[in-house]
Amino acid sequence: MEGPITIRRLQYYIKNKTGEFFPETRNDFILKFMEESGELARAILRKYPHAEGDEIKGTIEEEFCDVLFYLLALAELYGVDFEKWIPVKERETDRRYGTDYFERYFLLNNSVQFRIFYYQMKTEE
Repeated sequence: MEGPITIRRLQYYIKNKTGEFFPETRNDFILKFMEESGELARAILRKYPHAEGDEIKGTIEEEFCDVLFYLLALAELYGVDFEKWIPVKERETDRRYGTDYFERYFLLNNSVQFRIFYYQMKTEE
């Protein structure tokens, strides 16, 4: 996959890569998502190494990519547009907790990358 990666572009890529979705494939994708989520949990708990160079096999990145692949495949199956609904969900979370939940929770870790992401997300609203 060449070029910038967006959620919408990934969903389109996965849909084309996996071919036509049929109603009976939903259960297969759900089970595969659950399997990959378990593998990711194991990778985190066992502290799998990070990928180096172009080698991803047996790394935590491999497991995250597998989970993301099946999550996005399921979202495509059910017609979920993450780029539309993530900001809506964030506003709902903000409303529910009475303040800026992401700011209170994540910015405490002093992550520069998250601060940049968060600022960009807020300025797009």
